Amino acid sequence: MEIWIFCRTFVTEKENNRKTPNKMEQLNHRICIYIPSTFDGNKPAKRMQKKATRKAAQRLSTYFGGATTTQAVGYWNSPEKGLIAEKQILVYSACNESDKAKYTDAVTNFAKAVCRWMKQEAVTVEIDGTLQFVEA
Repeated sequence: MEIWIFCRTFVTEKENNRKTPNKMEQLNHRICIYIPSTFDGNKPAKRMQKKATRKAAQRLSTYFGGATTTQAVGYWNSPEKGLIAEKQILVYSACNESDKAKYTDAVTNFAKAVCRWMKQEAVTVEIDGTLQFVEA
């Protein structure tokens, strides 16, 4: 199930640093964070996932004007714990070139925080179809 919660075009409003629609701008980049559903590799963590998903959606919405979530099942081959299958939530936003350059480090740092908090070996960040495994 996909939940669409963002507009397709944005500009920044100075008074609240939020994004609002601008019909002239194209958003031709995509940034996505994969939120795990396990704690410490293989322990179910539904509440933690829900909280991390909400925080990710809030951050991406602040940076890019909105976010979309979708569910997926991912597999990770852990050297310590073997093959791990887990339900993930993908939180992503569309953005322009300048916002991509401006906020990529912030998104990566957020992924590092999720990685530490959920005791993951890595959290995936996808930028324009290229995956990065972000370690804490």
